[in-house]
Amino acid sequence: MPTVDVNGARLWYDEAGSGEVVLLLHGGLGDSGLWEPLVPFLAGRFRTIRSDLRFFGRSTGPAVPWSWEEDVVGVLDALGIERAALVGLSLGGKVALDVALAHPDRLWAVAGVAPGLGGHPGGAYSEEQGARYEAAEATGDLEAAMAIDLEVWAPLGADDRIRQLWRATPEANALPGGLEPLDPPGAPAKERLGELAIPTLVVTVSHDPPGMREIGPLVEREAPDARHLELDSDHYVTLREPELLSRVLLEFLGAAAPQ
Repeated sequence: MPTVDVNGARLWYDEAGSGEVVLLLHGGLGDSGLWEPLVPFLAGRFRTIRSDLRFFGRSTGPAVPWSWEEDVVGVLDALGIERAALVGLSLGGKVALDVALAHPDRLWAVAGVAPGLGGHPGGAYSEEQGARYEAAEATGDLEAAMAIDLEVWAPLGADDRIRQLWRATPEANALPGGLEPLDPPGAPAKERLGELAIPTLVVTVSHDPPGMREIGPLVEREAPDARHLELDSDHYVTLREPELLSRVLLEFLGAAAPQ
């Protein structure tokens, strides 16, 4: 199993294809398996690398505060990669935008697919759903917690593959109490979008919560070299529309890639 040692953690990765590097960052509702359907398409043009974030899937780490952004840069360093494009889904999209602001010299493009955005409240869960989720956590009822997550993020329906991906998350695997990632330095990304100096794409999905759908138009409006488009899907767009999403990403990355 290929791993790299990064900032005290052991992070799983795999890669396919050759050419300019594209690093795929998964969301909080699964591990790198969320990207699996797109790899054959992307690897036909790019060296395509997936890595499980710390505490997700096959990646492990010590019970100390950590930085998502420094872990991503650490993966690039460990693999001897000077510059890459980051393509992040959901949580991975938020991290990708934070890396683009903190380390623009390491990237040639950034894309967020149904991404979060630092400083922007998504407002995804209703008060009633939040209360039910807290109750499920308090009693250790993982099936109930998963069902609430999927109410919000998989309104088009959940199958066994989606449920199995959820079980690869920290929510399904107890972490030491109080363990949280460090906030990126400086102001939140929402307040710094004007500093995004590299080609940027945000793909929103039509069945996401309203607060999440606000992010793409906001980035397009504030960042100097950004575009936005919306696909008809829910948060599991990489599983539901892999060919369509791959075409969108290949068009963007192909135009942005260093010649």
